[in-house]
Amino acid sequence: MRLDIRVPAWATHYLSDHTDMDRRPQRVSAERVPRFTLNLPDDVRFEYAFRDADGRVRADPERGPTGSNPWYPEVTEVRGPAYEPHPLADPPAPAAPWPVTRHRIASRAFGETRRIAVASPPEVHGPLPVVVLHDGVAYQRLARTADVLAELNRRGRACPVHLVFVEPGDRRREYAWDERHIRFVHDEVRPLVADQHRTGAGWWAMGASLGGLAAATLALHAPDDWTGVIAQAGAFLGSPHERRHHGVEHSWLADRLETGAGAHLRWVLEVGTLDWLLAVNRRVRDALDGFGVDLHYRERPVGHNWGGWRDALPEVLAAALDPHAEGGCLQRLSGVGDEARAMPVAAAR
Repeated sequence: MRLDIRVPAWATHYLSDHTDMDRRPQRVSAERVPRFTLNLPDDVRFEYAFRDADGRVRADPERGPTGSNPWYPEVTEVRGPAYEPHPLADPPAPAAPWPVTRHRIASRAFGETRRIAVASPPEVHGPLPVVVLHDGVAYQRLARTADVLAELNRRGRACPVHLVFVEPGDRRREYAWDERHIRFVHDEVRPLVADQHRTGAGWWAMGASLGGLAAATLALHAPDDWTGVIAQAGAFLGSPHERRHHGVEHSWLADRLETGAGAHLRWVLEVGTLDWLLAVNRRVRDALDGFGVDLHYRERPVGHNWGGWRDALPEVLAAALDPHAEGGCLQRLSGVGDEARAMPVAAAR
């Protein structure tokens, strides 16, 4: 599809999924170039905006603020004529909503009080696996992860789990190899959840963008404690010695994976073909493929934005929590009782 864009008179920069929005903006001038055209796939989902002289990010005035990006209140979303979100990306409200338990943690790692939320199936008949989600507010409210998983459970397409929503203070710092975050999750979040909720074998670390990097870092830090990693458009560039993700080509994560680190973990990765992180995600995929890792990888014609991640969430969760997979929650284990048979637990890896 061809997308014709007129440059507003007040615009100084053009921002889009191609530029990771305002991190690598392109200068524009309505006087010099009044309009330009983008050639995009017919099944694309794409976001863009402009920045004015005051530094404010504003939507295209001809199309309006149609996006749903929690980091940018005003963006314009474009969907190609063949774009189709997953049918369960906007699931029906469950008949029995998952109750949410909120916990306050006096964190020694951060030296302050942190809050987490845990969503669980309304009737837990046995211990359940756990998914720890970074950027928890976005996954909880914008993506409606509990409702998505409830519908997948109802259709027999995903195992029931506890969803642990973790929210950062300064995500750019804490999600980039921050030892405090690692200690917070391993020494404070996991013991609390295990003590207060019926947890079984199987812990997944999950996140989008920098949250995906944080999830992978946690799993590689203590691989025996994790089942796998779920990353949507993981920001896998940079290293603990150079905590930058723009203007760099090296990848600490890919380097580690190419040595065989994390080879016994399960990996579920998805990224957009219009995402500026596409190349490094492909390198991570190739590193995992080289060791025959249990990997689900998919590319979609989207950019780096929450709407695209929300639209892919049901597929991502179904791939990670497939009840029919080896060791999945529907596998009949020998020697289990009736209660465990009613809701079996994913086998430990």
